[in-house]
Amino acid sequence: MKALAIAVVALGLVSCGHHTRMAQYREPRDGWTVSYPASMTPLAIGYAKGMLTARGVVIASSPRVRATQEVYFRRFPADAAAFGLVRFFGGPGQRSGAETKLPLQRAGFRPIREAPPPVPLEQSMNANGSTWHVFVWFGPKASDQDKERVWRIVRSIQFPQRS
Repeated sequence: MKALAIAVVALGLVSCGHHTRMAQYREPRDGWTVSYPASMTPLAIGYAKGMLTARGVVIASSPRVRATQEVYFRRFPADAAAFGLVRFFGGPGQRSGAETKLPLQRAGFRPIREAPPPVPLEQSMNANGSTWHVFVWFGPKASDQDKERVWRIVRSIQFPQRS
């Protein structure tokens, strides 16, 4: 009976995903960081077209996810999940408001219905005087574990203190 109880506890620890080896992505220009499962794939975003530029990262559960520099996808497998943190420059002026309190909450995310599939959930935030956009994407067959991994990345967002 004792062995069964230990096996159940060990299985619970493995299945909850809290013992996943983590990696850290640091944005080279602005210094913000996110922690993500080392099994996920980061892709730096650096985009310039006309007067519109963007920079940030997309971190996906599958290396088969192919993001464009415009933060859309050439390919997004049905079982994939992804996180994005992007700052856009140019275009209509963006007014940065008060600093956003971190960590972000799931309830603050809203779907962008006019975006190509998969429909992203997005929340804008203000950090260090700039407006950033946080995105999450879930394929229709994404696992609950991968969805939770993406939300853990959202909760890990950290910006350096401005001096």
